[in-house]
Amino acid sequence: METVKSSDALESQILEDARGKARRILESADRECAAIRAEGERKRMEEGRKLDAVRDARIAALRQELASSLPLDTMRARLAFIQEAVSGALKDLFDSLSAHDLARIIGRQLAKAAGAFKDARVVVWHSGISADEARRIVRENMPGVAVEEAKPLPADAAKESGKGIILESTDGSRRYRGTLNEMAHLLLEEYREELVTALFGKDAQK
Repeated sequence: METVKSSDALESQILEDARGKARRILESADRECAAIRAEGERKRMEEGRKLDAVRDARIAALRQELASSLPLDTMRARLAFIQEAVSGALKDLFDSLSAHDLARIIGRQLAKAAGAFKDARVVVWHSGISADEARRIVRENMPGVAVEEAKPLPADAAKESGKGIILESTDGSRRYRGTLNEMAHLLLEEYREELVTALFGKDAQK
């Protein structure tokens, strides 16, 4: 009977020891899993911070680029607007010219080149005025120049030059533009500031 009790006690002790060992193994496994999870979370957060830093740096660089380019883009847009407005104002002015004023302006342009065409024979290309009027303007403003022929400018060339006269010596050695578009180009080159001020006031130059 005593032997049976001892056997039962030994078996119970063995089971208890096994349970204890199993608990320790489970606890150790739990701790290890917790450590693995914690390490994984730490790495995830670290990677997240790195990605956030990269994103923030890119956003900051983009903002800086936009901030630095915006004034230049604004200035370009402003200058383009002013250029278009001044060119448009000149076009409106030229479109409103009477035939007399148009002939006077073209004649003054041609007079500047009279010395270069002295005693030359020329072909007169005209746009926006008649052939007879073109001949008259040349005759009155360029003494000594002989007009061989007066021809209308082709449509594309007339659109590019605007109203006026283009002189060409018959030997092709000399050519001169006495047109409104040429006049506009010269005015914009020499009197841009005055034209802008006239349209927008002094503050437009700032």
